[in-house]
Amino acid sequence: MTRVRLSRIVWIGAAAIIVAAALLALAAILRGDFSDTDGRIIGTLAVVLLAGGTLAVGLALRERVENSVTALAAIALAPIGFALVEYGIWDFVFDGGGDDAWKVGWTGVIALVGALIATSARLLAHAPSLVRLAHASALLTALAALVSIVIIWSDDPGSTEGKALATLWVFAALGLLLVPVLERFTTAGAVPSGERVLASLGDVELVATRRAGIDPRLEPGEQLALRRRQGGS
Repeated sequence: MTRVRLSRIVWIGAAAIIVAAALLALAAILRGDFSDTDGRIIGTLAVVLLAGGTLAVGLALRERVENSVTALAAIALAPIGFALVEYGIWDFVFDGGGDDAWKVGWTGVIALVGALIATSARLLAHAPSLVRLAHASALLTALAALVSIVIIWSDDPGSTEGKALATLWVFAALGLLLVPVLERFTTAGAVPSGERVLASLGDVELVATRRAGIDPRLEPGEQLALRRRQGGS
């Protein structure tokens, strides 16, 4: 599956989920009652959006970096995190389930958010120096998620643990925000490079250049192809 097709599926799915949630909320308003089931369904749609985004970013990263541990982790955690959060929503939130149900749900949320942050940072990084920054951000995110889960399941977390946790998440988010900014800065300051030959046919070459050339506007899913004209010499 190409990145364009995957991106299109993700955005269509996100739009469908948002529309469904809006219609459900509108129906509840017109009905004059927001039921427990309405809340569960909206929560489920939100989790589908989060888990689907995590899976899509993981697949996009794996397409670009085949053996990326971050991508494989995100792909594996997406369905697991979804299942954990759904358990928390349907077993606890409106029914007053067991004491551990909310912990299971929040564990899933932390896993999905952490995987999404780590994978997004790596996907946005192209320059070698920024790839290292993305890896550092991924490690901080994994550590922050792990500490968060430990605190969730601990009986009496102290204020020191809370401060350490907040610090880890701040640095993890900082890495995610810095990667695209520095990537843009690096690209803007780069000196125009030479030409790259993308394809050739006889004595004709398709060249990528920063100098004089054409700038074709391709429709989504279209690609350039070099071929000999039918009936040509």
